[in-house]
Amino acid sequence: MSTNPKNTEKDLLKKISELEAELKKVKKQKKYGLVWEDKPEQIVEDCKRNVPILRLKEKKKGIDPVVITDDSKDENILIEGDNYHALSVLNYTHAGKFDAIYADPPYNTGAKNWVYNNDYVDGNDAFRHSKWLSFMEKRLLLAKSLLKEEGIIVVTIDDYEIATLTLLMNGIFGEENHLGTVVIKNNPQGRSSVSGFQVSHEYALFYGRTLKAKIGRLPRTQEQIDRYGEFDSIGPFEWRNFRAQYSTESPKMKYPIFVKKDCSGFRLPKMEWNIEKQSYELLEKPDDSERVSLPVDPNGRERTWKWSM
Repeated sequence: MSTNPKNTEKDLLKKISELEAELKKVKKQKKYGLVWEDKPEQIVEDCKRNVPILRLKEKKKGIDPVVITDDSKDENILIEGDNYHALSVLNYTHAGKFDAIYADPPYNTGAKNWVYNNDYVDGNDAFRHSKWLSFMEKRLLLAKSLLKEEGIIVVTIDDYEIATLTLLMNGIFGEENHLGTVVIKNNPQGRSSVSGFQVSHEYALFYGRTLKAKIGRLPRTQEQIDRYGEFDSIGPFEWRNFRAQYSTESPKMKYPIFVKKDCSGFRLPKMEWNIEKQSYELLEKPDDSERVSLPVDPNGRERTWKWSM
């Protein structure tokens, strides 16, 4: 700060106020996440001036742009072209209407497998990660706006950008909307590497548009259905051992259960947790028709129950 005597007290106070405002702005912008140098992309700038237009073409190399799977339902459309163009134009007509989006972006391996501003990005490009993040952010933002509130996006990636992509998608979709990361075994022999492990897998990141997005369950196979050979008033069920087969840790999962000697019922007795002993202490005794059951295997080894109280 200048100490020029020509600066009046009013000027100094004004300067201090400006500096305080700037500091508040910087603090407000601070957050956990990625920081990279945004690299302008020509196709994005072009779309600001010119709206992409989809044109229906005749069959090309045996591929029909209109795909009909059921005459009684709406037809499907195969769009061929730049992904940014397609995402941009769809936002004019289908914003908030997509149930799901699957994206298979460039993996940024450094092997000249993708183009940015008409130039291949290789491993010698000092800004290849910044270019890739700039590329991905713009497209993920467009994809997000296409999804319904309960819509889901799936993006595949491998070890080169899994960490950065996860942080980027956490920032765009929200960490709370990360539905899971699935590991896909795609190369059983492993990818050759100069150092480190030979990687044999890649990943699929699942994110919801909002908290309304849910991952459903696949229909049970006949083999799974056949496991439920018992029936009661509620429906089919199977008997399973409540004792964990291998677990010996988690003291709070070791507690007594009072079981009827004729196996007609059971109950949890009154008990309390002893912090010093790290175990439960019974506050009542079983009656004459009951016995105490503990998670001990046939070899006399203490295990745990599968669920805590």
